[in-house]
Amino acid sequence: MPELLSEVLRQLLDDLPPGRLIGPCHHPHPVVWMSDGPVTDAADWWKRLHARHCETGLYPLLLEYPDDSFEPVGGGYGADADAGSYFRSEWTDDSWPPFKEWPGLAAPAAGVTDAEVCAGEIAAAVARDGRARCLALVQVARGADAPAALSWLGMKNHMTAQDLSAVLRSWEHRFGVRVVGLGHGSLYLSVAAQPTDAHQARVLAAEHYLCCPDVFYEDPDLDWSTYHEELMQRREWRFWWD
Repeated sequence: MPELLSEVLRQLLDDLPPGRLIGPCHHPHPVVWMSDGPVTDAADWWKRLHARHCETGLYPLLLEYPDDSFEPVGGGYGADADAGSYFRSEWTDDSWPPFKEWPGLAAPAAGVTDAEVCAGEIAAAVARDGRARCLALVQVARGADAPAALSWLGMKNHMTAQDLSAVLRSWEHRFGVRVVGLGHGSLYLSVAAQPTDAHQARVLAAEHYLCCPDVFYEDPDLDWSTYHEELMQRREWRFWWD
């Protein structure tokens, strides 16, 4: 086990289900641990590890299956990237029909509370449905940084991992979003605070489209004109990139 690990981390890793440590390759790459396969009671593991995140510095993720294609990186995980700048750079005149010009970021939802409770509920649903039952731990300060820290490739045909982490940090702040899990092309997020204003929900729908247009083409039953109404109710956002 690498000498860079603290005694707390060593003890934690010894208590985990069978898995492997794939980082740090060398300082300052983050510690990354992944289970060898699906984990029994994956949601319970996620909740326990999430509750200890501040103590251990390791953020839990549910994975669809073990994946060794991640390339942990050092640095600020795209801390210099800005969500607003990314959305403006992606905007075109026909990006989202309700708006002729970039409308700016959706206003923060009021009263973001119980974000961690919501995250645990969505983790339970994701594991129960069989969407993601493998487990990973990533040495990041917040879940939004995980895609950039892992150099996650799920959205590489549309945006960089650094841009995605910038967007996720913004959604964490505005809507109490928490990263729950990843697949090769899927991202599972919990949402503690939904927009309550229809106009702001439409602006948020534009953000979703600019971040992940594939999700609107994947589901033939998805109605673009009413998607904002769904965002006013959903406690989970699932993104998928082709």
